Amino acid sequence: MTDQTLAPTDTAACTEQSLPPGWIEIPLGELAQLLRGVTYQKIDVSDKPKAGYLPILRAANIQDEGLILAAGLVYVPHKYIKAEQLLQSGDVVICMSSGSRQLVGKTAQFMGEWRGSFGAFCAVARFKPELDQKFAGYFFRSTRYRNLIRTKSAGVSINNLRYADLGGLPIPVPPLDEQQRIVAIIERYFSQLDAGVAALRRVQVNLRRYKAAILKVAVEGRLARRAQDPSDEPATCLLQRLLAERRARGQAAPPPPTMPGLPALPEGWCWASLAAISDALAGYAFKSKDYSEDGFQIVKISNVSRGQLNLAEKPTFITQVEAKIKAKYLLKRGDLLITLTGTRRKRDYGFVALVENEERLLLNQRVARLRFQPPLNPKFFLIALQGEHFQNRFFQYETGNTGQGNVRIAAITYEAVPVPPLAEQDRIVAEVERRFAAAERLEAVVEANLKRAERLRQAILEQAFTGRLGGS
Repeated sequence: MTDQTLAPTDTAACTEQSLPPGWIEIPLGELAQLLRGVTYQKIDVSDKPKAGYLPILRAANIQDEGLILAAGLVYVPHKYIKAEQLLQSGDVVICMSSGSRQLVGKTAQFMGEWRGSFGAFCAVARFKPELDQKFAGYFFRSTRYRNLIRTKSAGVSINNLRYADLGGLPIPVPPLDEQQRIVAIIERYFSQLDAGVAALRRVQVNLRRYKAAILKVAVEGRLARRAQDPSDEPATCLLQRLLAERRARGQAAPPPPTMPGLPALPEGWCWASLAAISDALAGYAFKSKDYSEDGFQIVKISNVSRGQLNLAEKPTFITQVEAKIKAKYLLKRGDLLITLTGTRRKRDYGFVALVENEERLLLNQRVARLRFQPPLNPKFFLIALQGEHFQNRFFQYETGNTGQGNVRIAAITYEAVPVPPLAEQDRIVAEVERRFAAAERLEAVVEANLKRAERLRQAILEQAFTGRLGGS
């Protein structure tokens, strides 16, 4: 079975004629009670636990790894919740409505003990005794189920799953003892896959730590010590030349960085404020009514990830731009971009990326650019601004309400960054790129094996629900 939406003639692919003897296809509505989620008044909602309140799951709590029961909850008065709406072990929670069509129909099974319920955009399937709860739960994790959901929602203009369609989903059901045998085999295979996936996840974590460590030692001058050359022009001399050039252009000299307790740097290095070595600019608030299908691409927060510019992520374009706006906000090769808005206290912004060969890009609001004074190597400062020292300083300027965090570009321009001699900047960049390339090759191998594990998982489920899962 493929990942693609089934054609109408394929919706009966799992029919009684194609099932093993003793199996039968039964609509979900005859196998389970379908419960609607809790509705409540917004004025009564709390984002923290309170006496007389119970937690409510929402669509975002339904994840591939299971239900998230410790975060993203809201709390409502007990009076809004019927007794039958309290989750029971074995219940499958289903996303019935979402702003994203990809989330509609997403499921996770609740197993264990937890006192809470689920919101109005969700439903619960509570199974009858003749259906093994784990057998049912595995069906809802299968590609077969997802294909049926896609078929039901095909042509629907809004992102909702109808209860009638959910209740009509055909479930292949063997005798109860066969269900239990299949569950045992699935769990044996899945435990082996889970162990392998856990090992791969540990490798991913270790690779992220390795890359963070590389950034740290790079900006401390400890990565390419053997390449340090006493004949290199000291960074202080380099900065004096840059300062003289600024004065010649009639620009005022910025004050030196004032941060106390700056750590020591290698010989020939010095600290400098961003204002002393770069020109900073916050982005422009382009209006959505002016967007077009092509033209100049507007670089938004979503286009700047950790160390990378990702222009394929939700691209937005504009054709008609005032000449003075275009001149001011047009990005150039070597510009460093940094995101200024995200989730408060989660450090999901402050991401830095470099404009290299990309053209026709305009800087959007809540993204800033730093244009470093030649002949400084912007790739070195891409490294420095991703490092632990700068990131910690960056988030000390965070402001905002409970949900959103912001950092003003003006607040960080006088922050200190390390400046090595010019030739050493190039050597450090080359060494970091060499080590990162090796790490990224390993990351690609890990990611490929994680995808392979998921394909194996789905192959096991496909065999399970067509009666072809052996025990060997």
